Amino acid sequence: MDFYLGIAVLVTHSNKASSTPVMVKREVSMCFQLSTGHKVKGNGHSWTNTEKDQDKLWQIMEKLECFFGTLVGCNVYITPSDSQGLPPHHDDVEVFILQVEGEKHWRLYEPLVPLARQYDVAPEDKVTTPSHEFLLKEGDLLYFPRGVIHQADTPASSSHSTHVTISCYQNTSWADYIQDLMPALLHDAANENVNLRKGIPLQQLLHLDSTSSGSTLAGLLKDLADRIEGGCQLRSCEMLRDFMGHRLPPFMKDSSPLYQGKKGTAKKSVHPPNLNSTIKLQHQDYAAITVDHVPKMLDPTEELVIYVFHALNNSRESHMVSDTEESPPVTGLRFPLSHMNALKAIWENKPLRVKDLPLESDRDKENLAISLWTEGLIENVHTED
Repeated sequence: MDFYLGIAVLVTHSNKASSTPVMVKREVSMCFQLSTGHKVKGNGHSWTNTEKDQDKLWQIMEKLECFFGTLVGCNVYITPSDSQGLPPHHDDVEVFILQVEGEKHWRLYEPLVPLARQYDVAPEDKVTTPSHEFLLKEGDLLYFPRGVIHQADTPASSSHSTHVTISCYQNTSWADYIQDLMPALLHDAANENVNLRKGIPLQQLLHLDSTSSGSTLAGLLKDLADRIEGGCQLRSCEMLRDFMGHRLPPFMKDSSPLYQGKKGTAKKSVHPPNLNSTIKLQHQDYAAITVDHVPKMLDPTEELVIYVFHALNNSRESHMVSDTEESPPVTGLRFPLSHMNALKAIWENKPLRVKDLPLESDRDKENLAISLWTEGLIENVHTED
């Protein structure tokens, strides 16, 4: 595995709280580049976002993002012989460790907080007897959940250790999902439930003890729960957009029939569909349908519409960009609510004639098919003469 110019590297020491960022200077073999660092006991190196430059990691990670339905991160760690890069700690992500080169001695400990929501270094008095201890060798795979305290070192018998860490499910708990759904759920419920529109008691905000209003709050929350059980439309506000906007595009090689000239861009069939065409959904795992309001700047009436978001035009270079970096816009289409049944029919992922789409006019049927075809979301399987 080779790494090239511009890949961010972190140099870490297990006895220091901070890391010093450096950059790879030239195109070289991973082990050769780090030969100087290997001379320093306790020195470790990690590459971040390696999927942006390594096709094999891109191929693995984009499939994992389809499987989990969340963003998947990747780091590569190099640790020299007889050394440890990081102190005992726990993470806020599900962790998969793939040992690529050498050997690594791992120790796992019972979590202080099950399914922890943040990264933290473990107190020394909590790192006592490991619950699991083993030696990972080339080709071995290890998984442990969020919150599991862990530490790893390279044995003196191994010249160095290289492992790939793949992580997922950061900020993807039920608590995160409920928090994401709540604004839209409250907005819709308040339009129908007058009790939610009533004013709160006088000086409610000034009282630390909310016992007096507890029963009212509990009743309103029960109404929301009943609304969900009744099958109301659940609208994700940010989580879906964040996932679709920051995930990897499909992996496509030059030899792929879908390849159009740029990796990550789906090739459209030569001719656009018409009423006599048979169409079929493609890249279903990279697209999602949701319902939301039109932004006020575009429509002051805040009309509900259908959004079809997809990742076909995403760039691997912008995968999981941080909030401090320029975030790419989410790619997608907007349709009126009257198109929902037609979209559901297409999303069944079976060949379907455009003329059979459940829409009132032939013009709407054809426009829907052409819009999805233009984005690379459907293929024109066959067109009758």
